[in-house]
Amino acid sequence: MPPNEPCPHCGELVLDWHNEWYEAVQRRAIYSGQAAMDCPLCRRAVLFESRDLAAPPANAQAPVHQRSAVLAARWVPIREQACGNLTGYLASHPAGQQYGGYWPPTEVQQADQQVTKP
Repeated sequence: MPPNEPCPHCGELVLDWHNEWYEAVQRRAIYSGQAAMDCPLCRRAVLFESRDLAAPPANAQAPVHQRSAVLAARWVPIREQACGNLTGYLASHPAGQQYGGYWPPTEVQQADQQVTKP
């Protein structure tokens, strides 16, 4: 997924579309055009078409997938170690701050706890 691409709906620049936070089956559906992802800022459906982001047609019936807080919580210690956990990434990293309201705080806390349990 290309970084630093504007949403085709709200026009806001999304620093990282975080496709790695989707389940594998969802990611395949998004890349094959069978499903849409959602903009982390306006939450509207966005299609990935031939390496470009596009708004789906008005009559589109493709499912819109949401990112997994647990996958995001697993990703942070590997890719953004300085942030510590998902809560830290959402609070302190510029790309993470764009997802600050994406999940309810309790879901983020639960994901962080699930990842840190042995």
